[in-house]
Amino acid sequence: MKKTLLFIIPLVFALSTCMAQSSSVAYNSGVNLVNIGIGVGTPFFGSGYSASLPVNPTVSYERGITDAISVGGQLSYASYKYSFSDGYIANNYSIKYSATYIGARASYHLSQLLSIPDKFDLYGGASVGYVVVGASDNQGNAAILGSAFGVGGFAGGKYYFSSSTAVYAELGYQSLSYLNIGIAFKF
Repeated sequence: MKKTLLFIIPLVFALSTCMAQSSSVAYNSGVNLVNIGIGVGTPFFGSGYSASLPVNPTVSYERGITDAISVGGQLSYASYKYSFSDGYIANNYSIKYSATYIGARASYHLSQLLSIPDKFDLYGGASVGYVVVGASDNQGNAAILGSAFGVGGFAGGKYYFSSSTAVYAELGYQSLSYLNIGIAFKF
């Protein structure tokens, strides 16, 4: 976790410094959008599993190609653990499952269509991606269990507290979570 924070903090600082000259409009053609966040509520793992990470880290990038449409990509990760014990210390067993998602996404921004104030960006979108699920246990076994293509849809919103930095939330099925929240940068 420390390594992740040591990577994210300088990245956030660098991105916010680079983006100081952004437009005051929440979204328009030609902008670059970077979301760094966490996902909550995964559909992949059922009851009895505990999260290896308390949340699923996710990062996405989109480029505005028109005043209403942006396209880009997304990367997400989730891991969960299942433990079993029959009461004897020697017979404790645990298995850790991990899922990695890489995909493309497109969003339709409603801000100009609905005359929403400049601090807000409301959008909906679709994603298509590839998920790889692997497993490893405390006995030294590891394997890739499977992989597949998947599609999803989402609705989201950003609130810009400066011309280039916002908080965001996206609800729907995409990547590895039902809800993604975090910080967004525009440059």
